[in-house]
Amino acid sequence: MKLVCILRSILFVCVTFIIFASCSDDIITYSRRGIEDGPATLSNRIDRNNEFAFKLYAELKASDDNLIISPHSIATCFGMAYAGARGDTEKQIADILCFNYPQQGFHAILETLNEDLTSRADIDLRIANGSWGQDGSHYEQAYLDTLSECYGAAIEYLDFAGDPEGSRDTINNWVKDNTAGYIDELLPSDCLDGNTYLVLANTVYFMAEWLHQFKPEYTYPGSFTRLDDSQVTAQLMHGEQKMPYFVGDGFAAMAMPYKGEQVSMVLILPDEGQYSAFEDAFSAAGFDTVVANLVETYITFTIPKFGFYSYFDLGESLYDMGIVDAFTPGVADFSGMDGTAEDGMPWIDLVVHKAYIMIDEYGTMAFAGTAMELSLGIHPSFDALRPFIYVIVDNPTGTILFMGRVLDPTAE
Repeated sequence: MKLVCILRSILFVCVTFIIFASCSDDIITYSRRGIEDGPATLSNRIDRNNEFAFKLYAELKASDDNLIISPHSIATCFGMAYAGARGDTEKQIADILCFNYPQQGFHAILETLNEDLTSRADIDLRIANGSWGQDGSHYEQAYLDTLSECYGAAIEYLDFAGDPEGSRDTINNWVKDNTAGYIDELLPSDCLDGNTYLVLANTVYFMAEWLHQFKPEYTYPGSFTRLDDSQVTAQLMHGEQKMPYFVGDGFAAMAMPYKGEQVSMVLILPDEGQYSAFEDAFSAAGFDTVVANLVETYITFTIPKFGFYSYFDLGESLYDMGIVDAFTPGVADFSGMDGTAEDGMPWIDLVVHKAYIMIDEYGTMAFAGTAMELSLGIHPSFDALRPFIYVIVDNPTGTILFMGRVLDPTAE
């Protein structure tokens, strides 16, 4: 299904679902990257979130397709599951998703980060969490307190067994309401049943505009060279402006700020013929180096308009990465959720992630959904006319909101 693009605005919508077959009250004060230094705990949380972003990117980049993922949404939703994980299940989730272990302070720090992200001026960034349980099932009060206090996700009770489609409609309508109607029917028919124990959901909604918008009259059709040296005709946007810019060893980088200059899209363009080698070596530390070296420079730049989907079975990928127990019936330990193993422990049955991104002269539009069932001239120029990587980053904290690559801007 094609999405209707809204020009003159930027819209990010991330949806993360978790379906499963006490939070510290300390006040966290902090700052990072551009604001006064504070406790290392939050700084470490941001670094670890970004580390997970690159770990997952490395796992998913093997295909020959364009790519978009929302690591922050995935981490936030997994945080709600992590609160109920115990034993080896807890340790494996912490290791692969780069969560601190043990959990003490983790959820309060993540809550503080999300509050900071949603406080940005000149953009509209909203993060919402929800939880739905099976009416009559037992949930540990400490777990429910964490969901409510740290995630704002006070549990609602549904009848998954007796009214699975009604339950699905309730959750899908919550997602639709929290994404301005842009993600509809995310949970497919027949995904909920009597074995469904818990559904956790996260949405991230981001709306803004480029600080320096492109003039549509300067957009023209031109050639984009793919990895196999074949060429496609793309609509190329052109501009010249002072932009944060850096030329490193084997690549060039440019940041495109959004209004308010709190969030930017950082484009990394490997040298010709060096894309694969650069991508294989690219890391969170490497990205930090790029951002730290960006300098305002008057440049010309050419960027293709693009819009495409990505779809992944994250369950298989995360299992391969090392979250084994959580996906294994009879082995998964989510006793922090239900407090008992008498009826068998919940386990993760399905994790899928679907995302969409579109950029044009006025800004960017992106949507992401994750469902887990437990279901110019003498001036420097930056011409992205071959495959490149992009990272949308919150500047004050350095949190990666979205990241991906463009191998063919004409692919949908």
